[in-house]
Amino acid sequence: MVRTAEIVGAGFAGLTVATELSRRGWLVRVHEAREQVRAFGAGIFLWDNGMRVLAELGALDRVLACCHEAEWWEERDAEGAELGRRPLPIPGGSRMITLTRRDLLVALMGVARANGVVIRTGSHAVSAEPEGVLNTGDGARWTADLVVGADGIRSAVRDSLGLLAGHERFDFGLYRFLVPLDRVPSAGGRWRAYVNYWNREHRRRVLYVPCNDRDLYLLIGAHVSDEALRTPLDASLWCESFPVLRQVLAALPAAPRYDRYEVVRAREWSRGKVAIVGDAAHAMPPTIGQGAGSAMMNAINLARTVDAAADIPAALRAWEAENRTMTERTQQESVAIARDLFPRDEVRRDDWTDGALSIARNVPRAT
Repeated sequence: MVRTAEIVGAGFAGLTVATELSRRGWLVRVHEAREQVRAFGAGIFLWDNGMRVLAELGALDRVLACCHEAEWWEERDAEGAELGRRPLPIPGGSRMITLTRRDLLVALMGVARANGVVIRTGSHAVSAEPEGVLNTGDGARWTADLVVGADGIRSAVRDSLGLLAGHERFDFGLYRFLVPLDRVPSAGGRWRAYVNYWNREHRRRVLYVPCNDRDLYLLIGAHVSDEALRTPLDASLWCESFPVLRQVLAALPAAPRYDRYEVVRAREWSRGKVAIVGDAAHAMPPTIGQGAGSAMMNAINLARTVDAAADIPAALRAWEAENRTMTERTQQESVAIARDLFPRDEVRRDDWTDGALSIARNVPRAT
């Protein structure tokens, strides 16, 4: 008998678990609350673990055709002086690429639809029941062999089952957006590096990330009380804080998407036949670029574990036991960096931490 799955959320984790289940013969429907599937944010980092997932889903070639791969990671001060440089790929060969969130979403949407996944937009999940029932805002009850909540930090699926253990918001706010790469001076090797720029006096940060041959991803961040974060954004404040980036920062969008660093911890990743994955289960600050990769890896492992099992609740417990330790280590690494974000005087950043190295080398379970 063909098994069925109802997935909540057409993001990276939801589309990954949906595609892998569909490839294995399941009938899969994805519920997306918005009328159109779209990516929030601007750019995104993917390490080898995320790329391995894309390769196994058949989406990697499309992603590699529209990404950027730098030769090193740099730390610089507000005037452009070097504070550290780390090589890419990292020791051992693990790669990191960057691309726009939209390009990654389009690639995952393409393989999902090609594998028969049904995507139902305008379908707002309100709760789930451990017996394998998803309830949506239109009053419908969707019964399945498996229900997956991949519905983000404020997951209705998770909260309806009482799975939230903790949710912390950090006092660091940020805006993320794309600017045309043709605004960027080509001198100084900037095309070849991802760069963190730090203004240590005012505790402000600019992350500078080429995504492809058209788009530069910028993250600008500061303490939540900093006047530089008020909208409409005052470009002059940022230009004064980072004179080396004046040409890039001279025309900021008036009100781009605002976020804060957040971390979510769940009591359990499942209840009965219902699982949570991605930010719903283990959101983390984006300080090591592993949010999407960890979510996609756990999602594909989820699909493979339940597909091989007759007892779905037992399979979900086994999946959590196999994946949670590394995920929590990834969270801890990202949180530790978020708590000690700014470089210290006279301390260079030339080495990848052991934690970041082990995380980057963690790949999906075998088929």
